[in-house]
Amino acid sequence: MNKKIAAGILAAATLGTVLLGSAAPAFASSGGCITGDACLYYSPNRAGAKFGKGEAGNYSGNFGGGGAGNGQPVLNNAASVWNMDHNFNLRVHYREYSIRNSGPNQFVPHDQWVNLGAVPWNGGSVNMRNNNHSQSWENR
Repeated sequence: MNKKIAAGILAAATLGTVLLGSAAPAFASSGGCITGDACLYYSPNRAGAKFGKGEAGNYSGNFGGGGAGNGQPVLNNAASVWNMDHNFNLRVHYREYSIRNSGPNQFVPHDQWVNLGAVPWNGGSVNMRNNNHSQSWENR
């Protein structure tokens, strides 16, 4: 009986290690977006491959989920963004996260989506589509 229990425990531990070892970390999207994420899309109007990111910081990783842009880097390739957070507003930044406040950004209210586009900057405008480097969250 003890050998059967030990064998069962070993099998369960091995299966758990295999399953956990193959899981992607929460911040590395495979095309999934969940509540609380900024869901970036490769194409306008929430179309094409997508990438979910819940924390502030630079964009890294690739679009997933199939469609146009599948497998492409997220950095400087997003055309639309859906803020799937119910409590925080989102800012998509033109520059890397460490210097985010020194460059243009596009505001995305909580529970809404936008096509990235022109935003005012230094007396002119900057097109945020395919010029997205990082994101930050702010209270609404």
